[in-house]
Amino acid sequence: MKEHEKKPLSLYVHIPFCKEKCRYCDFLSFALCDYSLHRQYVHALCNEIEVYRYVAERYIVRTIFFGGGTPSFIDAAFITQIMDKIRDVFLLDDDCEITIEGNPDSLTGEKLKAYREVGVNRLSIGLQSANDEMLQKLGRVHNYDQFIAAYSNARQAGFTNINVDVMSGLPGESAESYVRTLAKVVKLQPEHISAYSLIVEEDTPLYDDEAMLSMLPSEEEERKLYAKTKMLLKNSGYERYEISNYAKTGFLCRHNKIYWTMMPYLGFGLGASSFMEVMLDPKHTKKLRFHGVERMDEYIGRFSRFNYTYEEDLFDYIREHYEDVTMLKRKDMMEEYMFLGLRLMNGVSKSEFQKCFGVSMENVYGSVIEKYEKQGLLINDTEHICLTDAGIDVSNVVMAEFLL
Repeated sequence: MKEHEKKPLSLYVHIPFCKEKCRYCDFLSFALCDYSLHRQYVHALCNEIEVYRYVAERYIVRTIFFGGGTPSFIDAAFITQIMDKIRDVFLLDDDCEITIEGNPDSLTGEKLKAYREVGVNRLSIGLQSANDEMLQKLGRVHNYDQFIAAYSNARQAGFTNINVDVMSGLPGESAESYVRTLAKVVKLQPEHISAYSLIVEEDTPLYDDEAMLSMLPSEEEERKLYAKTKMLLKNSGYERYEISNYAKTGFLCRHNKIYWTMMPYLGFGLGASSFMEVMLDPKHTKKLRFHGVERMDEYIGRFSRFNYTYEEDLFDYIREHYEDVTMLKRKDMMEEYMFLGLRLMNGVSKSEFQKCFGVSMENVYGSVIEKYEKQGLLINDTEHICLTDAGIDVSNVVMAEFLL
């Protein structure tokens, strides 16, 4: 197949290891794992990538994202090993965006240099707060000075596309302290800033800490923080392109956008999610969602000695080796198209909806659109619908109305 005939694909690589788990974290990740387990896991992960060798012939990879966990925690040689396997199996676009997440304490100059050498061209640093007291409350393993050192190391290593994560709504933190964090980050001029609100998840240490929970801001205070975030970052040259993401011109995260626009992606590693079109027979294809097993011993056992590749019977392979395999119906696709697309400031394209589903958006969602347009929560123009600022404040309520 010629290169221009190949379909775009994104890859997510899950590295589920951390130095310590943060007190708010409910991600599938593990602390205090040794080098031997890291090695076994990476070996299994590379075998999983090999499975898709024949499938890969139909695609060109546009983005790769190493997430976790803390990918920067493991030896840089493992990242090199994984990237070598990806390049061996898949064709990468010349302009492929390759991102790795890291924590300040483990982003050493040596590791950053190794990432650049293997082609990583985008870095996402988890700061969360410039207030060391807040970092301790969250159970973060770094302080602000370590962040500054990591950021400086990244620039020296040649990274010209850096994201910094910051978090609002921390227990007992004043609005002034949060704004100081934003101001310090803006002064460094990263190309991208992800500004999230703390979410307290069940089965985390923070969820059971009544003293901490009593210090969380109210919903009204949270809205004010979001407004301050938007204003400060807009005045500093950052465009808000998604509910929690801001970027300088030309630096929006292409990988994250593929999730919100329902482009195909493959997830490799423990519990990693995938969304792709699979051939059921020569005349029929279906879009599937599925994710990997979540037990470490099962994952390593399943792939450590695996040496098969699949093409025509890929659907059977996925049903046998992955969890929660869902064949999406037309209704499901419409719901996800709207629910995910409304996270973007540009909203959802009416013409693209018509092209995808063969019916106008108004015929399916006309009453919902009219309802929230009248309430001032949606903008409805000739080409798009999108959330207003007031709609963003209650986005979960509005988006839920698009479930059929």
